[in-house]
Amino acid sequence: MFPPAVGGSEVYAYELANTLGRLGHDVDVITQSVPGAERTIPLNENVTIRRITRARKYLVTFETLYFSLRARLGVDLDDYDVIHGTLMPASTIALSDKLTFETPIVVTSHGTSLGETRSHTAELPSDYLLKYFFHPTNIAFDAIAGNAADHVIAISQHTKDQLVNTYTFSQQKVSLIPHGVDTSRFYPREQHHRSVSSDKLSLLFVGRLASRKGVSQAIDCISLLPDELDVELLIAGTGRHKTRLEELAASYGVVDRIQFLGYVPDEELPILYSSADVFLFPSRYEGFGLVFLEAMACGTPVIGTPVGGIPDIVVNEQSGFVVGHDPSEMAEKVEYLARNSEVLERMSDFACETAGSKDWSTVAERVEAVYHQLL
Repeated sequence: MFPPAVGGSEVYAYELANTLGRLGHDVDVITQSVPGAERTIPLNENVTIRRITRARKYLVTFETLYFSLRARLGVDLDDYDVIHGTLMPASTIALSDKLTFETPIVVTSHGTSLGETRSHTAELPSDYLLKYFFHPTNIAFDAIAGNAADHVIAISQHTKDQLVNTYTFSQQKVSLIPHGVDTSRFYPREQHHRSVSSDKLSLLFVGRLASRKGVSQAIDCISLLPDELDVELLIAGTGRHKTRLEELAASYGVVDRIQFLGYVPDEELPILYSSADVFLFPSRYEGFGLVFLEAMACGTPVIGTPVGGIPDIVVNEQSGFVVGHDPSEMAEKVEYLARNSEVLERMSDFACETAGSKDWSTVAERVEAVYHQLL
């Protein structure tokens, strides 16, 4: 999982590879070919990319096995000091027989497949395949990859707890190293995004329109707000649940308060984050949820559920609110901020300050320390 594919794990792999390159390490990225892969991606001179398979995201479990086999047969693992699978279980070179090579393996868990399975609601026919086949199969892959690896990096405390308590990995084998954020890209911008109203309280969601993302809860929240409040919800992202969510908004009679922006290009995101007043993060499950940290870096406070990195990073009542999965609780906090602009301004400053200390250099140095422990 690597750019130009988009997502938190892709950003993690890219930023980690580039930062390790800047630290003087030679980094070979073994990944998949995706649409647009021929596009030039800015890379440090010490980083090279080799795309060995073609991505077919609708067959993710079989893709995992195929990629692992191709990597094992096509890459001389003894040439390296460390092998880092940056997405567990999809980076399961650890499925290979460790008896045939001695190179230490590190894998990063961006959340467990067990958590994905529990949080996934079967609302469309394709959801049943994910919930009852793909995710459960990946639970086994998680266990295989984690047990075969020499060390596992968890990107949130919740993920670490699951790896230790449910998958029974030892405390010594699992390190907590959260995501970073590129503050040279994500910082408060003066430019105003064309889709954001300047005279309303603008709430923003960014992410895939999938069941576990909880976008329906955000729409429920909007439906509970008093009519006199000038509030809008901007939903940036694509996914198979879009039609269902549009129908939900229509059933509540809040279509005039909601915009579906579709896919927003990466270069527009800093301006979009900066233009919004509040970032809504209603997810049922996340490994971390990088988008909320990007929003904070742009000075946008967060109202989010206690999943992924939210309880690790968001200081309740200072850089935002950590709320339950009840839409009425989220609506209460939205209304409070709509009526207290001075609180919103104070939270904006604190959010920006908090995110500013979460840079990728710190992440890479901590990952580098894990490598040295294994050598």
